[in-house]
Amino acid sequence: MSDPLDHSESNQWPSADPEGPGSADEFAAEPAWPAELPEEGSPRPSDEGGGPAPPHGCTVARPGQLAGARVLRDSFLRYHPGGRFTILLLDFDSGLEAGSREEVLIPADIGVDEVEFARLATACGGELLNAVVLPRLLAFLLRSEPLVLYLSPSVQVFGSFREPLATLDKDTPLGLSPRVLRPLPADGLRPGARDLAGRGSFDPNLIAVCQGSEWVLDEWAQRVRAEPDAAAEFFEGLPAVVDHRVLRDPGVGLSVFSAGQRTLESSEDGYFVDGQPLRSVHFEGFEPQRPWLFSAEYSDRPRVLLSESPPLAQLCAGYRNALVSQGMATEKSSPFDELPDGTALPDSLRAAYRSQWLSAEISGDPVVPSPFEPGGPERDPFAEFLDWAATPGDDQQRAAGCSRWCFALWQDDPLLRRDYPRPLTDDAAAFAEWCAGVGVASGRVPSRLVRSPGPNRSEMTDQLGVAVVGSGRLAELVRLAVRSSGIPNSDDAQYPVVLRCDPSVPVPAGHHLIDVRPDGGADPAEEKSTVSGEPTELWALSQAGRHAARHVGVQARVLALPFPEHDRPDPATRRQARERLGIGEELVFTAFADHAEEHRANVLGLVTAFGTAFGGRDDVRLVVAVSGAAEHPEAAERLRLATTTDPRILLLEQEDSEETAQLVADCAVSLHRAEGGVGGDRYALRMLDAAARGIPVITVEQGSVGELFGRDGAVLVGCHGAGEPDLEAAATALTEAAEDAGALERFGVAARERLAQHHAPNKAGEQLRERVEAAYRNWRAKWARDQHGPDEDPLRPLLVARHALHRPPEVGMGGRNAVTPALRKAVLKALGHYDEHIRDIIRSLLDGVEKTSSELLRRQQERADDLDVNAVRAELTQLAQRQEQLGSRVAGADDSTVQARTDLAEHERRLRALEESAGSFGERQLSELAERIDSLTGAVERTLDRVDRLEQRIETSERNQREQLENGLRRTALDIDNTLRSTDALRRIVLREHERNSGTAHLPGTPVVCEAGLLRLPADDTVMLPWLSSHHRWDAEVSALIDSLLEPGGVFLDVGAYVGYQAVRVLGRLNYTGRVIAVEPDEAARGLLEHNAEVNVAERLRERLTVLDCAAWSADGELLGLPAGTGGVEVTSAEGEGHHSVPDGRASVVRLRGVRLDGELSSEHGIGERNLSVVHVDVGSRVHRILAGLERLLRGHRPAVVCSFTPSGIRALGDEPRAVLEEFTSWGYDIVPVGRSEPVAPEQLMQAIGASETSTVKLWLRPGRETE
Repeated sequence: MSDPLDHSESNQWPSADPEGPGSADEFAAEPAWPAELPEEGSPRPSDEGGGPAPPHGCTVARPGQLAGARVLRDSFLRYHPGGRFTILLLDFDSGLEAGSREEVLIPADIGVDEVEFARLATACGGELLNAVVLPRLLAFLLRSEPLVLYLSPSVQVFGSFREPLATLDKDTPLGLSPRVLRPLPADGLRPGARDLAGRGSFDPNLIAVCQGSEWVLDEWAQRVRAEPDAAAEFFEGLPAVVDHRVLRDPGVGLSVFSAGQRTLESSEDGYFVDGQPLRSVHFEGFEPQRPWLFSAEYSDRPRVLLSESPPLAQLCAGYRNALVSQGMATEKSSPFDELPDGTALPDSLRAAYRSQWLSAEISGDPVVPSPFEPGGPERDPFAEFLDWAATPGDDQQRAAGCSRWCFALWQDDPLLRRDYPRPLTDDAAAFAEWCAGVGVASGRVPSRLVRSPGPNRSEMTDQLGVAVVGSGRLAELVRLAVRSSGIPNSDDAQYPVVLRCDPSVPVPAGHHLIDVRPDGGADPAEEKSTVSGEPTELWALSQAGRHAARHVGVQARVLALPFPEHDRPDPATRRQARERLGIGEELVFTAFADHAEEHRANVLGLVTAFGTAFGGRDDVRLVVAVSGAAEHPEAAERLRLATTTDPRILLLEQEDSEETAQLVADCAVSLHRAEGGVGGDRYALRMLDAAARGIPVITVEQGSVGELFGRDGAVLVGCHGAGEPDLEAAATALTEAAEDAGALERFGVAARERLAQHHAPNKAGEQLRERVEAAYRNWRAKWARDQHGPDEDPLRPLLVARHALHRPPEVGMGGRNAVTPALRKAVLKALGHYDEHIRDIIRSLLDGVEKTSSELLRRQQERADDLDVNAVRAELTQLAQRQEQLGSRVAGADDSTVQARTDLAEHERRLRALEESAGSFGERQLSELAERIDSLTGAVERTLDRVDRLEQRIETSERNQREQLENGLRRTALDIDNTLRSTDALRRIVLREHERNSGTAHLPGTPVVCEAGLLRLPADDTVMLPWLSSHHRWDAEVSALIDSLLEPGGVFLDVGAYVGYQAVRVLGRLNYTGRVIAVEPDEAARGLLEHNAEVNVAERLRERLTVLDCAAWSADGELLGLPAGTGGVEVTSAEGEGHHSVPDGRASVVRLRGVRLDGELSSEHGIGERNLSVVHVDVGSRVHRILAGLERLLRGHRPAVVCSFTPSGIRALGDEPRAVLEEFTSWGYDIVPVGRSEPVAPEQLMQAIGASETSTVKLWLRPGRETE
């Protein structure tokens, strides 16, 4: 047998394929390679004499590294006669050949059983597995050997290590090799200083240990067993924990890092580095298929070029030949890189398995078996592992229908992350389709792991009910309000309406999702939380939070929380808690500190106020319940240092600190910074919980807490500027509280009673029920339209209205005094005849309307029959059926194509197997194989022809289908156009018949049918009347914007309502939850408005309409009304400002009552507890005067404003349009043109108006952040 290190043979160049795996034949015929010095004549070290004993060499190798380990072993034993060398092969005994088992150890030989090794092989891939097992091998060998030298399988030895390792002893038991002996230059070549910093200063390819290092090896093994990812960090830190020797011999560890700094020379006596004998070369990164590179890892700008160093090129050639001679070309790869079925194991899944394994060992839970574990007749570890990989890793993966395996695959693949950036939300369906299709076909996803994607809509009960998801103090209060409302409820998404108190909880699609968030989601404590799914609505806990939530982009409302039901602490329990903390009869102030929001909590300010208030008094204590100290150590240490000198201040950092603080408290204090109200809802919840226990509260007056408690519920401390607490006022409040503890306790009890009265659960439940009902109706309108039949009788509402005539008046309802029911009966009896007369008139009217409607319906049906709509529908149905048939044919063709491609892949696999085994057959067998190959080739050709025919059939089918659909759609479009023309004619007939039969011909104005219903407009209207005579909607963009801004339960203010188009339309949309206020100074238009409301709105709804007979202005006073050519009046000041005069030929000027609307609405027509949500002003030239009179309501309620803006009219009043726009922005409003979403600056808007031909633009004044 030839010596693998005998380099006398000619060295040869590798294959032309640099990426090929390499084989014995590949290296058979190659160009000449630089000749290498023979080693036969080189001197060999002698085992005689009194020199130190050779070290025991060892290495750790995976299958695929065995050839390198053999080269290392042979070269080590060549230069260490009498020495021993151990190869630890990371494989099972069953996976080894008989010859290999005699020369290697396996993990079971060093105490690692098969189950643990299988789990390590699953949890750690590649070099990480070597690094985890290494300290165990060193500790095992050190039990019987005084000195052990570890070398990685990529090392080759060229000299003895006796002399470099002779200095190791029990005091310095560790020897390490530095990668470089001096710094690398910053010249742009690689490896450079940055590469060195990433890889570490010491080379892990060489480690020497002797007796005395057992303790550090045990620590090393335990650390990498618990944290495999920390193997490199622990090795880099070894020099700091154990005395060691640095092997600075330049002949040790020649590598890609040091080869550029050291001079390598060859002579008859061997190789020398900087004059010292070469002892080892580390071929880390060397690839035998690319021997022209010392390291393929740094091939872009290599620091070391073999062409410039012939001795190094000779070493590389010899190492490559040695690897080939040791069987590298036929070596199998590691069996742990893939599952037993050949599927590659994703690295991220290894990390997930590692985490599950280690956490299960700590908690005592069952460990998921490794797919490489030995199984049995009743246990299949591979199947159990795949079952675990097929399950979701968290709630988000479960909601998206994603498995651990698929998500790990997405994490490891940058292309998947680019194509599916949100695989658990928006891209869940597309990513699941990729996994089931391309993922399975490419072999990256086992087919048994593919699960059907989660349904778009969860199974739910379609009835009025609410689900509350989430946990914590907020969720419990919401559940209390839900229980008080009497609505059916659950803790999972069983009902259509879902109240989510934790934004990270996933909720299946198809629900009306309402996020209940402190400060409407603008709380800094939630900035880092992951929001799972976009909500439909967002509920804040205060008006300040609602204003902050408007920037989120969804509808925001205020939820009134119920007062929690807590009993006062038991005196005995309170006394025991005080004794545990060493507190006697002192007065205890309690505060709560969350280090996650240190600045906003302002506990340091409270500490300052406490010191200022009490100086050296020892009869008071301050107890602070702390949370988040482990996550924010800097803030925690800052608070500790601020309080360490004051023994009266006690910090509680245990888990039950908040409960303990409330037990010992005499008063709860919160001096948090209320910056615009944001961040205050969380403190309000905490203080509300304290007040529920009868603990008096001292807090700031701004933001959510002051809004919730008021001055009757807490002692309020003033603030500076935008919410900075006044520490002097806080110190005064603390002093006053300490002066009379009895009065403080009585105040706490009274405050508890007042809060329980104003925030009773039944009140909160009533409000919540009203909003949940509105949300359920919205959900039904959006998601359940398919449950309503399209063929309902259009006369059914009229028939239902007729039954209302038979309902007797309800006289038994209670009133303000006891005689009210009796009085009602008397009045009803006295007016019974008149009441019956009115009912007869209404019956006659209904009969006429019913006859007219029936006749119109009959005529419309006849015209529809003439249009042959049924034929159109039948043709569309036929087209749909044909499309379905073609789709089925295409699907069948696709199945055939897939089957053909599968057969072709199977044929190709067989061909490849035959080609690989062709060399072992004789001529006769080759002939038979050739015939079989010819037959298979013919089958492949026939299969390809079949695929071509199928593709042609598919293309023809798609073309025919497209042509048929285009023809059908063209005919349908013509029929629809004819139908629209007929409908317009029918609408005119309806109006004429209505005028003739309803007895309304004597009323002024002209009726039109539009989106708002049957409206009557002035006959002299030259703008709105002509438009609505031929169109269904007026100002469609404004109407759509108003609809999107309306809030259930809010108030809609329509200034310049005219005949009530928007007022009547909005009133119908608000149902019974809102209110409409219309302002119209013109008496004639106001009369038409009231008539239109009476005709189009039910009586019960009309009660929610208020019509003001005044003119909105910036100040109370008398105004002038000038007749407008478009209808109504044009309002101007009575003092004659501007340049207006009475137009020629117009009627006389009328005098009007001008009012400030903020005063008028607050006094006579108050909006009560409702929120002013939308203001519509259709008076473009007077909009600034009208809004100036609304300023207080605009600042307090922050409604959205939709208005007209006419610069020429504003200038006519003597005002500057740009200054008007700047005043709007000073109120905290963004100026957004209707139809756009981005705000514009005043100067940009004026430039755009000047460049266009229009004189009036529609603006949306969107509430922004209010300026101080």
